[in-house]
Amino acid sequence: MNTLFNLLIFSLPLGVIFRIAPFQGVAVYLYDLVTGIILFYFIFLITIRKKKIPSKKLFTVITIFLLIGFVSLIINSKYLSAQDFLISFAYLLRYASYASIIFAMQFLSTEFRSSVSKKLIIAGYIFVTLGFIQYFFYPNLRNLYYLGWDEHLYRFFSTFLDPNFAGTFLVLILILLSETIIGVRNEILKPFKGSLGWRVQNDKRIFVAFIMWTVTLVAIFLTYSRSALVMLLVVTSTFLIIHKFYRVVLVALSVFIISFFIFPNPNIQGLNPLRPASLEARIESAQDAVKIISKNPILGVGFNAYRYARIRYGLGGEEDVLESHSGAGTDNGFLFVLATTGIVGIIVFLDFWVNVFRIIIPKLKSEFYARVVLVSIISLSVNTIFINSLFYPPIMAWIFILVGLTTLETREK
Repeated sequence: MNTLFNLLIFSLPLGVIFRIAPFQGVAVYLYDLVTGIILFYFIFLITIRKKKIPSKKLFTVITIFLLIGFVSLIINSKYLSAQDFLISFAYLLRYASYASIIFAMQFLSTEFRSSVSKKLIIAGYIFVTLGFIQYFFYPNLRNLYYLGWDEHLYRFFSTFLDPNFAGTFLVLILILLSETIIGVRNEILKPFKGSLGWRVQNDKRIFVAFIMWTVTLVAIFLTYSRSALVMLLVVTSTFLIIHKFYRVVLVALSVFIISFFIFPNPNIQGLNPLRPASLEARIESAQDAVKIISKNPILGVGFNAYRYARIRYGLGGEEDVLESHSGAGTDNGFLFVLATTGIVGIIVFLDFWVNVFRIIIPKLKSEFYARVVLVSIISLSVNTIFINSLFYPPIMAWIFILVGLTTLETREK
């Protein structure tokens, strides 16, 4: 399990660069393969090896959600060809594999768990470094436009080839770095009991972390992603309130507002903060989702048969929907859950996150990861209104790893 999680963490910076496309509109990435193996190994441990299922309440809720998605898919299978059904089921299996991360972490060694934050930061910074290489030497995706990618002219998109998801991932990295800096700072400010070498080592750690934090913040602004900037605003406010830096909130909000209008270039569509074309596309995406929900309110169209429902209801040409990288979902993550699993599914989906909150809130004062997860979930809940970030594989892997660390129970020997 340690080896699998090492592969998972350090495959995240590769983004969508290394992929297999077995069918039209379907792509499998390295982290998909790794999480798939994690899922089957986890099933082996709890069935054949009879290991205890960790976090039983969370496990039960996520299992119910997956069953709802499957039942909905079966009910709607009459509208799908055999290939369409298998592709849709593969998306459900993918979500199951990423969700298994939470529970599989119970079987990691104690030493590995203690090093996860450091490994996530290293992986995150590899992503940032590759992003700056892209920004200066590969500033647009015009040559990949025929494959369904937008141009994203003069924007930071790194290996995700999408500045909005890249911006979201960068904000998650920034949250982890911020809590690390505060944690090290608090250790330094405690009554001095260690050696001078301990003090110097921690001073170096906080200096390096602050440099990484600054570079990551610059990268976020270079994505020119409004959803990422809104997420950053939520992160800043939530983070400062948690740590009771109330006065700093006003200063941070002022800096954010000023930066929002200084960094962009209104003469270039992709760098214009208003971007009416993008706004209209998001509104149209939401309207399409609402139409699908209105026709399938209880159990939805099946997880994830959304692209085929769009074709069925005449909400896009077959060729465009199948080839588009956004054809499999809608921009709003909550509308996506409603459309694919209905009212029943969204209730269970939200119940899962409510149960996560119930676990982490009592730990906020004492646990590092609890604070990171709280800020991450709150900010992602806002971010996913604009882009479907809650179901983007690298972001799912990142957040489920953190949730797994926060909800860990005493490991069974």
